[in-house]
Amino acid sequence: MNAKKIVRILNKKYKIKDVDYAIVVGSGLMDSIPDLDDIKIVPYTSLHMPKSKVQGHSGKFIFGKYEDKKVVIVSRIHYYESGDIEKVRLPYQILSLLNVKNVVLLTSCGGLNKTFRVGDIMLIKDHINFSGLNPLVAIFPLKFTSMTNAYDSELFAKMVKIAKDNNIDARQGTHIQFSGPSYETPAEVDVARNMGADTVSMSTVFDCIICNYYQMKVCGIASVVNVFNDKQEELSHNEVLINAQKACSQIKTIISNLLKE
Repeated sequence: MNAKKIVRILNKKYKIKDVDYAIVVGSGLMDSIPDLDDIKIVPYTSLHMPKSKVQGHSGKFIFGKYEDKKVVIVSRIHYYESGDIEKVRLPYQILSLLNVKNVVLLTSCGGLNKTFRVGDIMLIKDHINFSGLNPLVAIFPLKFTSMTNAYDSELFAKMVKIAKDNNIDARQGTHIQFSGPSYETPAEVDVARNMGADTVSMSTVFDCIICNYYQMKVCGIASVVNVFNDKQEELSHNEVLINAQKACSQIKTIISNLLKE
């Protein structure tokens, strides 16, 4: 089913029209979401949309209100599950047609910066696409999308102030995306560090690029769930889900205050 048909269903059946904010949830980060009123849950399967098989991703839209803001919680669709970039683009096509103005990207990630520790959060200032693919390839209509202000400077500044006002030690830095689903080798970690990356994941960068194509403003928060060091242990997704919980309360504080702006 294409985005226009899905939006017609959301308009008619669920009375969903204009939405102010979208929050895209990373693995294990659902507890970062502020408590919403007037909730409407729409499973992806009911819209004939693909659902992620990765544990920690709900596979549904959650529509609601936070004070005077209309909000939608979005479950991420990963490129590495299908190799089909159109499936990754679909939720953002829907958000665009719902007139979403601002998108908050949440991601559980590895810490490349040697000063980072598990449980830290990082406000994403910029990114590096190291996936080998651009999600705008073969998109229609084709346009050369500017990424100069990929993570909106105004939203970023608001998050910095919110963190400071709430005594949250939020780091700032650059995020890099590999394609996944394998984790990075020690050599790849060294390359990413030398390129100036502070955190790494298998998504988020694609999301940001697509949002910029659709002229939606983006901000991003990375939750550090593992760190790369000289005594690196085997990585696992279960570790990601457990460690993601450590930053949820701080992320929730930032998002709640951002929605109040």
